[in-house]
Parts: sequence; structure tokens; C-alpha cells
Amino acid sequence: MTTDHDTPERGTGRLPRLDAEEALALCFSLTLSQALFLACGVAGAIALAGLASGDWPAAVLGGWLQGVEASVRALPTVVTIGAGCALALVLFALSWNSEKRALSSKEGRASVMRNRQSINGEMPRVPLLALVVLMTLTGIAEELLFRYVIFGLAQQLLTPLLPGFVAAGIGLVVSSVAFFLAHGGRPELATSGTFLLGVAFGIAYLATGSLAVVALAHALYNLLVLMTRRRQMRRDPDYFGGPAPQRIVMDEPDEDTKPRYNPRHHRRRTKELS
Repeated sequence: MTTDHDTPERGTGRLPRLDAEEALALCFSLTLSQALFLACGVAGAIALAGLASGDWPAAVLGGWLQGVEASVRALPTVVTIGAGCALALVLFALSWNSEKRALSSKEGRASVMRNRQSINGEMPRVPLLALVVLMTLTGIAEELLFRYVIFGLAQQLLTPLLPGFVAAGIGLVVSSVAFFLAHGGRPELATSGTFLLGVAFGIAYLATGSLAVVALAHALYNLLVLMTRRRQMRRDPDYFGGPAPQRIVMDEPDEDTKPRYNPRHHRRRTKELS
């Protein structure tokens, strides 16, 4: 037996309840990971500025920030906002269509339901203001690291040795693989489209040279996905294919060798608690 919080009726407009400690743990975990990405991005930007100018003291004392600012201001503000929003909408449409196609087959539906029974089923239920702040931080930190730094360093190091288009292609692949690995270290956080998403952001960055475009697109894409999932949860009582996940992070064992999430165990514990 499950509670009304776990399986809301269609049309009630209520989100399934998320354990308060779990919501706090999710916010803290994401903030910590993005702070780490941001710190690595700043260190990488210093290295990129030092390699480009050869003046390492100047790079450390502010040269790196000038490079970031130049990338942010690469396009007029109106163009930046328009391009970022357009890219986010296109990527969201592709993601939406991909999930719809997956739900049309037995194997695809099983994969979608496994994804919904993971942290991906909990994150949309975090308070809305927290989601906006976290996704903004995510867009800035991850694009600074994966596109501006990793992509930029690959080009900086390879351009003297290889034709420009080859260096750009390698930089695109390297940054996209790094992006995928950073999101795929834990199975419940990885999605099949993460690598392609990294490629799309990389192509956009290569075409525009604008860190602001890809950071905006990344943040908006994440928010669109999360807002759509919130809406689906309110409308579909079978969204999760079972009880809504509640304490995945809080119930994780400390040992890395143990499974991080067992859906059967989670459903059994939810039934016992209800």
C-alpha cells in the first residue's frame, strides 16, 4: 500500500512528497559538485590564459578573468539570449521526442521507468527556487570547465601540431567525453544522451565562441526538463511505475562496492513504512 503522497491522483496538481532530508542532501550534493567544477574551471582558465600569453603572473592575477569576460561578451546581448534560448528549446524538443519514442517499446519503457526511479525522479521535486539557483550554477560551472577550459586547452595545445579543424574536432570529442564521464560516474545520474548533449554544446561554443550562449542554453535546458517532469508527475499517477523514490541519497551505503540503489528493496521499504 502506498500513500497519496507517493501516487497522486491524476489532475490533483500535487507533486509526490519528497523527504525533506533527501531534498537537502540533493541540494548540498549538487552544490558541492558544481563548486568543484567551478574551482577546476577557474584553475583551467588560468592555465589557458598562461599558455596563450606566456605571462603566467598576469594570467594568475586577472588575465584569466579577462579571457572569460571576452568569451561572455563575444556576441551582442540580444543575440546571446536569442541563441541560448533557441539552442535550449531545440535540445529539449529532441530530448522530449527521444523519451516519447522510448516509451513506445517495452524495453524503452523499462529504461525510462528505471531512470524515473532514480535521482532523476527526485530532483524535479526539490523546491522550485532551489532548482532555478542550482541549474544556473550548473550552467555556469559546467560550461566554464567543459567547453571554455577543456575544449579551449585542447585547441590551444593541438593547433600548432594539427590543422585547425582537426584540433577543433579532437577538442570537441575530448570535452564531450569528459562531460559524459563527469555525469556518468554513478549510474543513476547518467543518461544515454549526455555525450550527444556535450557535443551539441561544444558545436554551439565552436560556432559562436560565446561562453554565455552555452551556459544559458545549458541552464535553460535543465530547467525545461525539470519543469516538464514536475508537470508529468502531477498529471500521471503512474509516472514512476510504482512508489515515488524518497531517500536514495540518504539511504546509500558507504561502501562503494555495494549497489547504490535497489528498486525492489526501495519499494519494499516504502510499502512497510506506509
